[in-house]
Amino acid sequence: MISDRPFIFYSLPKSRTTQQLIGGRKIEKAWDNVCNFLTNCTTTSPQQPTSISLTAFTAFQGDANPEIPDKIIQETKRLFDSGQTEPVSFAYPSGIPSRQTKTEWDVEIRDLQKAIDYIIKGQPWPKFTLGPVELFVTFDFILLDPTTKTELPNQEQKSSLMIWLSRNCVCSPAFYFPFEQADENFNRTIEKLKPLLPFKLEEKYLRLGRPNKAKTQYIFTKLATN
Repeated sequence: MISDRPFIFYSLPKSRTTQQLIGGRKIEKAWDNVCNFLTNCTTTSPQQPTSISLTAFTAFQGDANPEIPDKIIQETKRLFDSGQTEPVSFAYPSGIPSRQTKTEWDVEIRDLQKAIDYIIKGQPWPKFTLGPVELFVTFDFILLDPTTKTELPNQEQKSSLMIWLSRNCVCSPAFYFPFEQADENFNRTIEKLKPLLPFKLEEKYLRLGRPNKAKTQYIFTKLATN
């Protein structure tokens, strides 16, 4: 659905798909920060994700100690069933599959804490080209004023937060702020949210979004600040 109103949008550019979660070197700290934000600033909760998946990778050609990721995959299968295994990539144009594979598990909401505990317990995860294992969780929500715990008015689009918990915890936010310009009300709201965000908000990625005349897509322009 295309919004009728202009809004201020925060997301990362295509050249940079993720940013560091605060406390990202310690999974439990990064997750605590995410939980604190969701609880105090959104209509969802840590126990209400939109999707959860767990992925484990075999070693890339040339990685040392390839038996370690194999053991991690077997342990993950023991805890979460056999999962779905497929090549990480396919050569172009031959279509030949890579020798490196990934195994993915769709995790039920009831098993989220089990997956969190598993990722935390396995620290420090060894360094490999990919993985060796990562937990991917997404959340969709309406933003709240953290002081009054009321919804910011006129939100026509849900915001989202995607997080990856692994050796290095990162996220990809897409936040729709219901303001038509960077006025005092917007700035005041941002200042309330900043201390609770689980990532560093980089203001250069704030843009003004508005529907085109046909209301088929959005037009984004640089945000004018006071």
